[in-house]
Amino acid sequence: MSGNIITIDGPSGAGKSTIARLAALRLGLRYLDTGAMYRAVTLHCMRRGIHLDQPKEIAGALAGLELRVELVHEGPMRVFIGTDEVTGNIRTQEVTRNIHYVADVTEVRNYLVDMQRKIGANGDLVTEGRDQGTLVFPGASLKVYMFATPAVRARRRFNELKERGQDASYEEVLEDVSKRDYLDMGRELGGLKKALDAVELDTSELSPDQVAESIVKLAKSRLKMQTRKIDKSALEAMKRESKKQD
Repeated sequence: MSGNIITIDGPSGAGKSTIARLAALRLGLRYLDTGAMYRAVTLHCMRRGIHLDQPKEIAGALAGLELRVELVHEGPMRVFIGTDEVTGNIRTQEVTRNIHYVADVTEVRNYLVDMQRKIGANGDLVTEGRDQGTLVFPGASLKVYMFATPAVRARRRFNELKERGQDASYEEVLEDVSKRDYLDMGRELGGLKKALDAVELDTSELSPDQVAESIVKLAKSRLKMQTRKIDKSALEAMKRESKKQD
């Protein structure tokens, strides 16, 4: 691995995607959304009619999967299955509810961890997920663990779904958040936990800008990295796009 890698781990709804993209933009690094990769595999299985309670069927579906991601310095990560761009399709509540079946399959995790490490081989990356600082990039230059209360994370997710026109109650979203926490923390391989050398950030009462600025300051002080000026209109466009994808 060459160049700096910054990992941002934490539970669902902690704001990792928006904050990782903001930090990457300020620092001139690429941004990797690993959750989108698991969502893509989930969508692939759903489209193929795979029985999601059958790990062997899910593992077998990898043989016919052509998953590709495109990382850019000033935009969202684009996700493709074959030639079909699924960047928007993977953000439905149905995919969210089924993703744990896929993430629990060892073959899927091995497949995606290998893919993530290849992407990060040249460094210059801000990557976020559940196991980036513990399993995927244990030698990362800077590790951050973000968290917020389940109620705060459920409210954020509920508001995002409303903005997208998706029908869900706050109680349903809170139940989904709590269930995902339980499943993510109990996962044997790549389970959610804080790396021993990670910096903890509670985002419950902070805006994405404030959290991103904290990470940027850490990068500047610990890694001697430089920030860059960002066009205000480009920054606002990025934030709007992030809200659609978180």
